[in-house]
Amino acid sequence: MARYARKNGATGLVIAGLNAYLVCMKMLKDVSVGGGLKDLITLLRRHPKEQAMPALLALGCSGFIFFLFIIDPKVNTDVYVPQEVVYVENWSMERSDEDIMKDRWDVQCLKDKRDAKRREAMKSLGRISGMDVDEIEREAEAERRARGEVEVERPAGLTC
Repeated sequence: MARYARKNGATGLVIAGLNAYLVCMKMLKDVSVGGGLKDLITLLRRHPKEQAMPALLALGCSGFIFFLFIIDPKVNTDVYVPQEVVYVENWSMERSDEDIMKDRWDVQCLKDKRDAKRREAMKSLGRISGMDVDEIEREAEAERRARGEVEVERPAGLTC
């Protein structure tokens, strides 16, 4: 520890490395903003046509980035207002179980019609593609029966 001691009595590795860092930073004493601007103006005077377009592009890009920094705090500052949920009661409380089941089967009929139209479209696409659609349907039905899937029986008075 004694070998890292300084004139002011500070010890440690950080203080020892600080002196070498500051020695390298002495090169900044020769840097001058005014001198840099003078060099830029001199360069632009020598070759004005060749330097004008790159200079304009550089200034334009930099200006655009500064513009984005200026407008950024003003973007997406709206306060979120949650939407109000409105509950609507479609049915009366006096509905019987039969009415409920009738409505459910009506919806099921609509779904069945939609599925039948899709199934027919797929069959026609399969026929156009050269597939044996009837054989594929028989195999699918056999697999459903093997899995034990059964179709729910429809009520007696149901007409779709």
